Amino acid sequence: MSDSYGARDLVRNPSLLRIAPEESFIVEDKKAHKRLGVYIGPKLADEFFEYLRKKELLEAARKVKESAAEENRLLEGSLGDGL
Repeated sequence: MSDSYGARDLVRNPSLLRIAPEESFIVEDKKAHKRLGVYIGPKLADEFFEYLRKKELLEAARKVKESAAEENRLLEGSLGDGL
């Protein structure tokens, strides 16, 4: 992600937004020296959203695992009580 364009550059030359599917670049406010965002190609966007979906599924699976472990612990405790 070494390419960086100023916001004014993009307004003056919108053809800079045409990038290859695997490419990306940073959009900056050159005067204020602030990053405004990252522009990514469609292939990178698909990879990013796939990563987010997997992360969400893994988080849900972790919560289910923790809940099951807690239930198991409670059941094990009730066995010791003679129930």
